[in-house]
Amino acid sequence: MAGKQTTLPGRVGTPLIPRDTVREIALDIGKEVAAHIETMYPQAVEATTPNMLVSVRNCVFNQIMAALDVIDEEEIRARLERRRKFRRATRAAYRDIREHTDEK
Repeated sequence: MAGKQTTLPGRVGTPLIPRDTVREIALDIGKEVAAHIETMYPQAVEATTPNMLVSVRNCVFNQIMAALDVIDEEEIRARLERRRKFRRATRAAYRDIREHTDEK
């Protein structure tokens, strides 16, 4: 999407930021989250697969980029609600799977 411009929601009147720059910011944030996890929770990182930190980085990046595609406040609130419900359902499903796996 080279050359595409975007504005950050809630920043009326701010200059347009090239989407490539926003991509760099999103990737930097993803890398920072991965570095934080690696620094603060090294045993958790050791207990996972080698690509876990890349997965975290990419997840953060993807969510930031997807959020930028929604600029209407009502759509933003609806997306946030969908994401909240999805997280709750996913966490509950994985918790249930783990409980049933541990029982065997």
